[in-house]
Amino acid sequence: MGMKLLARLLTLVALLGLASSCSSWRRIETREQWTLYAKDGESLDAEPFERALEPAFVAVQAKLGPFEDRVRVHAWNDDALDEDAPQLMGPGVERIEDVPGIGKARVRAYHVTGGATLFSPTGVFLGTSDVGTAVHELVHARLAEMPKRVPLWFEEGLASLWGDGALFEERWVIDGFACWPARVLREESISDEELQRVMRLSASQTYSSRDNLLVHFVGWALVFDLARELPDASWEKWLAHFETDALRRTLLVATRERIARSTSKATITEWLERLEHDDPGVRLAAAKGMWKLRSQIAVDALVARLRDETNAQVSLSLGLNALLAVGEMRLSRRSWRDLWRVVVPNLGDLEIHDDAERSSLRQFLGGMRGRGGNTQQGLDGLSRYWEE
Repeated sequence: MGMKLLARLLTLVALLGLASSCSSWRRIETREQWTLYAKDGESLDAEPFERALEPAFVAVQAKLGPFEDRVRVHAWNDDALDEDAPQLMGPGVERIEDVPGIGKARVRAYHVTGGATLFSPTGVFLGTSDVGTAVHELVHARLAEMPKRVPLWFEEGLASLWGDGALFEERWVIDGFACWPARVLREESISDEELQRVMRLSASQTYSSRDNLLVHFVGWALVFDLARELPDASWEKWLAHFETDALRRTLLVATRERIARSTSKATITEWLERLEHDDPGVRLAAAKGMWKLRSQIAVDALVARLRDETNAQVSLSLGLNALLAVGEMRLSRRSWRDLWRVVVPNLGDLEIHDDAERSSLRQFLGGMRGRGGNTQQGLDGLSRYWEE
């Protein structure tokens, strides 16, 4: 056998071995805009993912225009990330990682524009049927189709801005104020050197779990501020406006000023006013995730709104977010009294029409009252009301 032929055969064997080491995906559903895949050998309930993708596609295309190609969506429902997942959070991807200076973070989804190996699949990968997560990853997928490349911080900022909201009557209502990034950026000391490094990161680089979260958080703060300053402008003009400002006043000054505005007490107070909005979808989206602020003002606003709220879904979100704040901060004695005299009875009286959500609420309240329920199981079934 000639050496050239032997070399070709060895190469083929190596490639086949590589292909067999990668997880295989089977197609389970095809729609006009996407194809849904599941991992071979895994039993997947496709319906929740399909329900999440419909409003997610509508929301993203309203902002970025129609997708050019059908999107490959890979869904899994186990506790482990796919073995071929890209290193989004540093060396090796873990489901939950303790990020230095920030706390625990969970990888729930990711987007791949090019496989890590020749046989790796590309597209959106979802470990949850949460609509906001789908919106976030679809923003990446849509931007990947466009010829213009944007900075990583801006791309993550757009995805974080539009992926923050709530599903209300089958529509994705964007809120935009991301409570976890706002709190972390207020509390965490970020040096000038670290901030400038994060602003210059690109998707092709390998970076730490901390840098990965910071590029999301900083990106959100900048895009959130740009969207407030130029509410009628396109996202392209947001980026151009920032780049012009950064050239005029330096990148560091422009970045820090916008972060400060997005995370200020004045902004938080202004956003809490959305709890009084005429649209119940806007009220729900504003309440969702407020527990992550660790703010007495936010808890008081949630409870105050709950006293007058007439929409059951909004009431459920207001009450859950107020109660979840208990585990995040020290509350005043008055707040404790309000939680037990106002919030818990209110939740117990709600008429929830969705059978699964009604059962989850019973589980949650039963656990809270020590009557045999399962608090965590109940919360898991109500995640669309509180999980940001």
